[in-house]
Amino acid sequence: MITIFTPTYNRMSTLPRLYESICKQTDKNFEWLIIDDGSTDETKVLFDSWKKIKTNFPLRYYRVDNGGKARAINKALELAKGKYFFIVDSDDYITDDCIESLNKWFDEIKDHEKIIGVSGIRGTYTGKYINKKPDIDSLTGHIDASNIERDKLNLSDDMAEAFYTEKLRNYTFTVWETEKFLPEAVVWDRIALDGYKLRWYDKIIYHCEYMEGGLTRSSWKLLKENPMGYAQMFNMKLNYITGFKEQIQIIIQLISCVCLAGNLRYLLSSNKLPMTMLLFPVGYILSVKRRFQFYRILNLKNI
Repeated sequence: MITIFTPTYNRMSTLPRLYESICKQTDKNFEWLIIDDGSTDETKVLFDSWKKIKTNFPLRYYRVDNGGKARAINKALELAKGKYFFIVDSDDYITDDCIESLNKWFDEIKDHEKIIGVSGIRGTYTGKYINKKPDIDSLTGHIDASNIERDKLNLSDDMAEAFYTEKLRNYTFTVWETEKFLPEAVVWDRIALDGYKLRWYDKIIYHCEYMEGGLTRSSWKLLKENPMGYAQMFNMKLNYITGFKEQIQIIIQLISCVCLAGNLRYLLSSNKLPMTMLLFPVGYILSVKRRFQFYRILNLKNI
């Protein structure tokens, strides 16, 4: 059985579309687990109404204090009853045969100990690739690769991953007390560094909205409010990025984030400590620049 996990916060307007797509699944071997991250809209009323409707799948709804998606994932992993764990965001929806495909794919990898999960592709609402077709073998329809091998295979877009629940429980999200966001790549990279791969399939099973552009206003807001989460991400990358110039760029970003958070002690855990100490002045200057960018882009009253 698959646990479809949906973290949600004030998404009453988009949840019905997801609910309809879940009800249409051709394979009913799943449960739908929802963690309401402290919504202030009528999300609870919506789920209360759905729970009164007889469905062919279990629907479990839990409300928690607002703590962000990473904490919600940790909670969901504690509660999940499915053998497999599949995250579907509350403003997206899945294809009618999504669960059927995932169950079929998991059956194909059951004898592969170092494959921790499977993934289809996230496509646009119109069913197209977000950027371009990934480099997946057209004969087999899939490729085995770790998270840190994705870029070279044109798998850099958000994908639709599902994991063995028990194995994923070994990789909980470490979230800083004052922050609510941690880039998921921190956990996916840890999994990759432990030698695990996923089997990536060339099939769109998940639809999401794609926003054009680079670092959007919301992304700047995430960076401002969660600098240590991003610091963890950059520090993790230093475990496998080998190019000298790339390492320098990452270290500067790491230092900047730590300076923004006021947590300089974290630099002692840098995976490239000598270079980090050497580049500290540059990273500090970038943190000052970031504060002015926050002021300009987010229209803050002070910096």
